[in-house]
Amino acid sequence: MNEFAGNYTQQINLEESAKGIYFLKIETEDGTINKKLILQ
Repeated sequence: MNEFAGNYTQQINLEESAKGIYFLKIETEDGTINKKLILQ
């Protein structure tokens, strides 16, 4: 996305995913964001 300002939302369907710990990595021009997801 060129010259984007504001919020961006992306839904990810995890209903079929196995229970466990997942790591989400988001890369932007300003850096990388790492988040831990726990599916129970």
